[in-house]
Amino acid sequence: MDHLLLALQNSQFAYWLSQGAFPPIITVHSAGMALLVGLQGMINLRVLGIGRKGLPIAAMRRFMKYVWIGFWMNLCSGILLFSIYPDKYVHNTLFRFKIAFIVAGLVLGAVMNSTLLSVGDEYGAAGTSAPARTRALAALSLACWISAIVAGRYLAYSTFADIGASAG
Repeated sequence: MDHLLLALQNSQFAYWLSQGAFPPIITVHSAGMALLVGLQGMINLRVLGIGRKGLPIAAMRRFMKYVWIGFWMNLCSGILLFSIYPDKYVHNTLFRFKIAFIVAGLVLGAVMNSTLLSVGDEYGAAGTSAPARTRALAALSLACWISAIVAGRYLAYSTFADIGASAG
């Protein structure tokens, strides 16, 4: 596996990504994060009862398609960013934490979507609050997204440490 990662890392494609295509890729990644995490965070905050209480929780379901657009933007750009230093990312604990937090945030968002946003309109009235279980999911989801962002930012500064198969 390490041989494949090193081959990708030393490829002309990875060089082109790091030297020429990095600015637009990181821009797409940032825009995707704004959609994914920003809107998911807004939904979580509304479920927690923070913010505009006059906005029905069920009205938040219209934002889910944009959350998924942001997810696909981040997945595609993230794969390209990963391709620049795949060996170093795979062997980095921060990268593993970041991916774990993202997966957990996505699962929690999907559960909230299926249990709260996509079911009937029992929470459709303005000022209606979500059940305690769903509020706990929203708080946990927020914690996952904040943790993924923090891990990602720290990851940007740890990528050049001596880690990975090539550090030998």
